[in-house]
Amino acid sequence: MASASSSVPVAENPINHMDLPPIASVGKSLIWTGDVMKFNLSLLKFCFERTVDFESLKANDFDIEEPFVNQAWKRYFEMLNGPIYANMVKEFWMKSYVFDAVSARMEEEQLVLKDTSLKGKSREEMGLKVFNGT
Repeated sequence: MASASSSVPVAENPINHMDLPPIASVGKSLIWTGDVMKFNLSLLKFCFERTVDFESLKANDFDIEEPFVNQAWKRYFEMLNGPIYANMVKEFWMKSYVFDAVSARMEEEQLVLKDTSLKGKSREEMGLKVFNGT
């Protein structure tokens, strides 16, 4: 009888031991925006809480941990309830922005104000990226 082998692959990268897909790439695709919001980071309040607190649920007669353990989801919840890097999260939100239809229209209007010959032209003709949704 052949010996049973582990179904969990051995990670080759010690930094990414769970072999998760990268969430950011470096190089030409990395865009530095600078701070979009301008105020002191210490003014941002961060709410620390556990995403799923099985112990609290159990204390309130709602024991749902076993089904998640049986489905091998326990490690996922441990990741969610893991360390939170509050300063990194604050820095992220200081640099984030939403580019929606209103922002796209304002971008076009600003270009037309600078150069009236662009009026009535498409975003591509203005030298802008095509806007295809928020």
